[in-house]
Amino acid sequence: MKSSVSILLAFLLLFSTVGMAKTTHWCMGHEMESAIGFGEKHLDCGMELPADPNESTPEDPSSCCENKTQHLQVEDDFQVSQFDLQVNLSYTLSFVQVFVFGVDFLTLSQIDYPRESSPPNPKRDFQLLYQTFLI
Repeated sequence: MKSSVSILLAFLLLFSTVGMAKTTHWCMGHEMESAIGFGEKHLDCGMELPADPNESTPEDPSSCCENKTQHLQVEDDFQVSQFDLQVNLSYTLSFVQVFVFGVDFLTLSQIDYPRESSPPNPKRDFQLLYQTFLI
């Protein structure tokens, strides 16, 4: 999934920096055909285009055709931003120790503490325990 998104974004960046051209064929003031490509294309409606677009006579029906091209390109140049990576040595060592060598935090809770330091058991009252009373 990540690789397909990366490839799609790379192609989008490539096409936006290369630029595109939209060529439109106009005949008698009406748009007849349009094409989008990487360069200028020759479009026609079947009528002959005049050799010079400035030479047009009103009685010549073939002088009505005209190709207009619009170049679409991003003006800004793409520049990869660079950054310096400074690594703290103590952070790196602790990261390696915990995540690479695998300190298990669950084993810390399973440590058996020595019984010598535990408090003594409370003294039992045998009279209450056996319910024997002297009257």
